[in-house]
Amino acid sequence: MENLQGYLAFVVILVAMIVIHEFGHFIVAKMLGIAVETFSVGFGPRLVGFRYGETDYRVSAIPLGGYVKFRGENLEMLQGKSEGSIDEFLSHPKWKRLLVAVAGPAFNIATAILIPTVAILIGYQESIFLSQKVVIGDVKAGSTAEQAGLQRGDRIVGYFDKQNPTWEEFYDDVRVRPNETIPLTIERNGQRLSLTLKPRVETLSSGEQFGNVDIDYAVDGIGVGSLTRGYPAEAAGLKPGDKITEINGKPITTYGEFKRTLNESNGQPVSLKVARGGQTLEVKVTPRRDDKDYRLGFVINNTTLVKTSSISSALAYGWKYNWRIMKLTGVIFKQIFAGQRSARESVSGPLGIAEQTADTFRIAGWSGVISLMGLLSLNLGIMNLLPIPVLDGGVILLILIEALMGLVGLTMSMNMRERFQQVGFVMVLLLMAFVIGNDLLRKISRPAVESPPAQQQNK
Repeated sequence: MENLQGYLAFVVILVAMIVIHEFGHFIVAKMLGIAVETFSVGFGPRLVGFRYGETDYRVSAIPLGGYVKFRGENLEMLQGKSEGSIDEFLSHPKWKRLLVAVAGPAFNIATAILIPTVAILIGYQESIFLSQKVVIGDVKAGSTAEQAGLQRGDRIVGYFDKQNPTWEEFYDDVRVRPNETIPLTIERNGQRLSLTLKPRVETLSSGEQFGNVDIDYAVDGIGVGSLTRGYPAEAAGLKPGDKITEINGKPITTYGEFKRTLNESNGQPVSLKVARGGQTLEVKVTPRRDDKDYRLGFVINNTTLVKTSSISSALAYGWKYNWRIMKLTGVIFKQIFAGQRSARESVSGPLGIAEQTADTFRIAGWSGVISLMGLLSLNLGIMNLLPIPVLDGGVILLILIEALMGLVGLTMSMNMRERFQQVGFVMVLLLMAFVIGNDLLRKISRPAVESPPAQQQNK
């Protein structure tokens, strides 16, 4: 049932992105006096729909996109089918047609910016450490981080062209560079040192690779969230909102350190120092073995409310968030073209995106799906701006070529237009075949898809 809801969520966001994109073309065309004959979600034969005014609003058989058809569009005027009406697409000046072509991708990109903008205006929970500077609390023995020379207490102050990164920025950059060496500038005991870090490569069951580093946040305690009924934390009197600052007389500086101390207890009582409402309490608790680990039975609360009431600050946040995603996407495509990353394992089609949406829904619910929709909407907007015939970017390129030819007294022939669109149609078909084929091959060869890690930790 949960999987079914996840795939339903995919259908919802797919239709939403198509409608938003095509509505951009539609509303700008209407504002500029261009008649719209068809507004379709999907391609191919018409399934259902209705006519309102001059426009046929329809759902078509092939659910891989959508389109808006304008009166007098494409080659109709050159083939003698034009009625010469002022509301025909090619009757309007090039700048108007350019605005109509740009409007679809612009609406998708605006949606991608709007989603995090609204999220921060409403407020959302985020790890309190993601926005903090990268101060290392612990380094796993034998890890690539230890081999690079990183130590507890080091602060990473720069790498590549980035200065004073946050944990979120650092984790993102490491994740997309599984096979690269990252030059680090660190601060240790007031001195700056240069190190090189090569992330540990992890491979998902889908075949996609990502980088990881075995280092932990520096923390000043463990926040207690919800309690597991019947476990030692509840019996010892711990409450949601408590903060555990010491264990067995030692200050807690990392999650890993806290977990190791519990495991090393071998089921013997441990002493906790707990901060609660301005008071400090001493609590004795006996960890319970659960599978391979000893646990107290509570969910770590390491989140904080991120919220602003300033619309300008929220818009700046929305823009910054999407700019970061664009830069990370650029790194991935650069790796693909350089042969450092497999296009087959990195590029997903509709089936892969459907599975990703279902996994996201299972882990994070509708809030996660809406966040994913923003990411997909950004990618859809940018992809449609590529100068590929048939896509919006191809239409824009064609208009610009026409404008340049017009400057020297030339016009574009019908044969040139036909060739341009034929090439674009073939390119789009090949791209669709590639991504759908990728999805099917991954599904056949790797039926068990690894899910992203959950955000909560139970101790």
